Amino acid sequence: MTQQRPTETVPGDTARPRVSPEITTTECRQCGAQVAGLNGRYACGLCGWVNHWSEGYGNLPTAEDDPDHPGR
Repeated sequence: MTQQRPTETVPGDTARPRVSPEITTTECRQCGAQVAGLNGRYACGLCGWVNHWSEGYGNLPTAEDDPDHPGR
């Protein structure tokens, strides 16, 4: 005898397609190390340099996009 799992329903606002972030690389502006980031946003693990969030591309998620947001 096999059991079938019940079909799960997903609320409409969470069912929208998610865009995967793009892995990008650049040279650290402070120490010259090669750094990788997501969508043009970087942080250097050697010296601590980070670029400003506005230098990246693509929209940042809002607090409401967080599945742990208290308003959900």
